[in-house]
Amino acid sequence: MKFYTSKENRLTFVVSNNELKDENLIELTANTQEAALEKHLPVVNIIGNKIEITVGSILHPMTEAHLIGAIVLVTTNKVYITNLKSTDKPLTNFILEDGEKPIEVYEYCNLHGLWKVSI
Repeated sequence: MKFYTSKENRLTFVVSNNELKDENLIELTANTQEAALEKHLPVVNIIGNKIEITVGSILHPMTEAHLIGAIVLVTTNKVYITNLKSTDKPLTNFILEDGEKPIEVYEYCNLHGLWKVSI
């Protein structure tokens, strides 16, 4: 799974299993250890086929200036994405198909970048 951001307008792109070659795109590297004051690591709770994801052990702030733009769940079958706005809470839920297993969760903070946890 590769994530890219545009140099020009900070839009984030997700690309699976391919590498983009474009001078206007920067590949993002996911952080995996908590280092910022705000909590960025996704917290994952699995209840049967339901996956509950919250950004941070203390909810990440959601303002126009500082927010979680997306939460991404990668499974054995597909990729799930929830896009968020400043008025949303930094959390989401997904229902997996029978036999489908979660692999990793990413979240993108507009100020502090991409964060990842493996499941």
